[in-house]
Amino acid sequence: MNNLPSLISIEAFISVAETGAFKDGARRLNLTPSAASKAVTRLEETLGVKLIHRTTRSVSLTPEGERYLEGAKRLIADALALGAEVSDTASDPVGRLTVSAPAAFGRMCLVPALDAFHREWPQVEIELWLDDRAVDLAGDAVDIAIRAGALSDRANLIARRVFDDQLVLCASPDYWDLHGMPEHPDDLAKHDCLNFRNRRTGRVMQWHFTQDGEVVSKTYEGSVTIDDGESVGRAARAGLGVSQMPSFMAAEGVKRGKLVEALEEFRPPPTPFTALYLDRRLVSPRIRVFIDFILQAQSKWDCKT
Repeated sequence: MNNLPSLISIEAFISVAETGAFKDGARRLNLTPSAASKAVTRLEETLGVKLIHRTTRSVSLTPEGERYLEGAKRLIADALALGAEVSDTASDPVGRLTVSAPAAFGRMCLVPALDAFHREWPQVEIELWLDDRAVDLAGDAVDIAIRAGALSDRANLIARRVFDDQLVLCASPDYWDLHGMPEHPDDLAKHDCLNFRNRRTGRVMQWHFTQDGEVVSKTYEGSVTIDDGESVGRAARAGLGVSQMPSFMAAEGVKRGKLVEALEEFRPPPTPFTALYLDRRLVSPRIRVFIDFILQAQSKWDCKT
């Protein structure tokens, strides 16, 4: 490949691929179908690979075309963002932002916050990947990965701590009225403890406390074990037993009086939530505004605010 593809050729390919026809794709860019076809052909010749299957009625992408389409869309979005970044009359952040986050945190914290984010930044399109697996930011084309706990690998990444979550021990007011509140973690042996089983490992998660300046881990018996963290929280609100859960899961229940915390003085150290993004000389404005938005929103996820 001797030359770099032109942006007009890339834009023509994206438009044709998204509309499914040279005629429609050309109209969207105010080009003639012939000009759009020539632009896509030049792109294929520059890349040395066929991107589109052409028929008399429609077009379809080759496997290479499907792979190139996502990267091409990101390239155009980055070009627009770059122009906004260096322009004296910079426009608002634009383009697609792909965010990977733990499933429960994403559903309970990020999704409810998206409406406010879009009111402030309407030109940013959010794609959320909600699961607990590790992602390769460059290989998976992810802009931001939010991760909980210690980070094992930060090579070529910028890490910004956006939230400190606290494990809290909670039950419903009715449960505490019926069984009494514990004064020490050992008292939980007398209570019905709601346990969480990690689907990936199959292990029941331990409970953690700070005692005499050290973190100790304990296991307790209970009549209910669930492999979904949000459901454990709902079971606690329903009065089924005691649960140790992240603060972001408990916050709304505590504020509404459906959950009451106990053993606050035995809380373990907080768990950091970190936003990771690729180490680049120029960070996209849409990445910056999203992280700033999380920093502003995170106070809502704490039981104490």
